Amino acid sequence: MTWPFDLTVYAGLVLLYFGHAWLARSAPDARREHTLYFLAGLATLWIALETPIDSISDHFLDSVHMLQHVLLAFVAPPLMLLGLSPSMAAWVARVPSVRAVTEPVPAQVLAAAVMIVWHAPPLYDATLRNESLHVVEHLMFIASGVLLYWPLIDATSAQSAWRMSPAAKLVYTLLATLPQDGVALALIFSRVPFYEFYTHVPRLIDGFSALIDQTIAGAVLMIFGKVTLAVAALVIFFRWFGAEQRADRGIESRLRVR
Repeated sequence: MTWPFDLTVYAGLVLLYFGHAWLARSAPDARREHTLYFLAGLATLWIALETPIDSISDHFLDSVHMLQHVLLAFVAPPLMLLGLSPSMAAWVARVPSVRAVTEPVPAQVLAAAVMIVWHAPPLYDATLRNESLHVVEHLMFIASGVLLYWPLIDATSAQSAWRMSPAAKLVYTLLATLPQDGVALALIFSRVPFYEFYTHVPRLIDGFSALIDQTIAGAVLMIFGKVTLAVAALVIFFRWFGAEQRADRGIESRLRVR
């Protein structure tokens, strides 16, 4: 399989890196871990767009294409957001319209719309035949992931007018799985190929039909998409549980002192 080389992708990654470095240099609370998280997010984008994952998804397998979408929408965005310190997140939030679209309700709705609309067969097939449209799709998946995870990450959620409680965040993560589940279940249980493009591509494995590939694509979206959100939910839950435990110990300590 060929390794793609797209100068625009590398230019975008370099721009993001130096933009983050510029923010970090002027942020008194920026730490090394923020840079490491952000680099992990950029590395995930590179893996999705500049490895054989991109070539295989563009020319052979819908299941690999779906893995690419999961990396772009559910893995890279939270890592990049974890790369922002509170003061860095505050600076980003001052960009016009950012606060409006990153509130929990619009963030959830916009992310769901991007997931559903771009996986509709006419648009999905169109992106595979039009590279410019494909680039727009990828950028929108990355942006939708940033919107979706913004209300969940401590540093970024602090910039929202509605700061959700841990319980509300858990409900939010549950609701976030519904759009991807809808797309995934349609792919898994359909007995006809959704995407005409993949019915005409060369078969890498004998007997690996477009329908089998589509079923696996749905499973990839459902399983890996859920795993990323489950990780976020577990972190939220255990932090909440830990905070409650510390509060209880504080009450007990004060009672003993009295």
